[in-house]
Amino acid sequence: MIIELFGPPGAGKTTLLRGLCQGMAKHGINVKTVNGYRLIEYGSAQEDGPEVRHGIGRIGKKIATSGPVLLSTLPKDGVAARLLASIPLRSRTWSWRMKVDIALLCESWRQAQQSEGYFIFEEGLIQALCALVVLARTPSIDVVRDCLAFMPRPDLLIQIDAPQETLRRRLMDRHAQQPLLEVLLFELGVDRGLRQADISREIGKCLRQDGWPLIQVNGAEPHDLDKIIARVLEEYETVPG
Repeated sequence: MIIELFGPPGAGKTTLLRGLCQGMAKHGINVKTVNGYRLIEYGSAQEDGPEVRHGIGRIGKKIATSGPVLLSTLPKDGVAARLLASIPLRSRTWSWRMKVDIALLCESWRQAQQSEGYFIFEEGLIQALCALVVLARTPSIDVVRDCLAFMPRPDLLIQIDAPQETLRRRLMDRHAQQPLLEVLLFELGVDRGLRQADISREIGKCLRQDGWPLIQVNGAEPHDLDKIIARVLEEYETVPG
């Protein structure tokens, strides 16, 4: 079963991910997690310790995985190549960055589809689509709809949002704690992060209209984890095999 989280930076995806892993562990369910800059990780998602989000370790991991992907040619009929061709970006640097992220995500998605168990994508393909639109030369909701038509659907999609001022405060606090190099290499910045919130909401409307299996969560309020986990278990019972 594949569960995907999406929403603007600062909305609370990591907090929700940790809560879901801990809550599902109480039901005897072990979860494998996937993040945008690393492939599937096994085991530690149920632990109480906070995820290491900042620092030189993240930069090293990103650089180590970037080279082979940047030098490769993506399959033209694959999701990664089609997304990047559909939404050309203004910046060559961000084009390289998104090529790496989306290629790794597609590989993780392929692994998850071919495996048994629960997989939660903290930053999955819908999140990547949101980022592409933020960075696009000429963003268009019609292009977004065209992309959604060929993108793989998870078994459950959880949209996380928060009021704009809450997002602004969290983003400013986050950027103040991060090394400058990491901010320059990996982050969208406060203004782009807030712009991504608007785009996430528009894409959420498209997903609901197209019948994607979607739950909405307010990241500014305590998460109703029991309700979400009940929905996860309900969806799992309907998944073939």
